[in-house]
Amino acid sequence: MSKILLIIGIALAVTGALMFISDFLPVDFLNQSSEESYLKIEASNSFSLKSYRLHFLVVGILFLLAYKFKNVINF
Repeated sequence: MSKILLIIGIALAVTGALMFISDFLPVDFLNQSSEESYLKIEASNSFSLKSYRLHFLVVGILFLLAYKFKNVINF
């Protein structure tokens, strides 16, 4: 069970961190445009996993802390 905490914690923390890092990339990063544009337009009523990036990061860190202190919480 403790290995599952470690794997899920790492996966969630890395996913959350990558979502935050992706905000710093230009919009046309893969299209090699000559002009760099950092403005991202997104409809407010659409579902996006990017709105949960902080949750991914925090839950991942909590899982890693639970793995680190598993002897204290007898898990």
